[in-house]
Amino acid sequence: MRIDIERKLFVCLRIDNKMRDQLAQAPARDKVYFDGTDPRYLTTMRTLEDNYIGKIVDGGTPAASMDDLKRNLLSILTRVAPGRHREDAVKVFALDEGEPPAVEGKDGEGEDTNERPEPRGSYY
Repeated sequence: MRIDIERKLFVCLRIDNKMRDQLAQAPARDKVYFDGTDPRYLTTMRTLEDNYIGKIVDGGTPAASMDDLKRNLLSILTRVAPGRHREDAVKVFALDEGEPPAVEGKDGEGEDTNERPEPRGSYY
């Protein structure tokens, strides 16, 4: 293994069905907090199985600041998706510059049925 000091990290929570509904129904004034346009706020990303909401941070972020990031994430989520968000559900994942996985269609197949992207390390 090796350390990649350039790789960004994603401090996040998995989006469950209730949170997905809350985010979809959020007032337009609150969408800025999670639409990914402002790096001060949250963004959503997906893996093959799940969607996540969180903050992108630089690699090498001091461990002491992780607690502040967790509190900030939970505070914003309490505003846009009220409910109990467990602190121990906050995860940290390394980000890959590759494209996110294809979204599965209603027939169980991805958007592009002719090509499947090759796995390129860890997914976000």
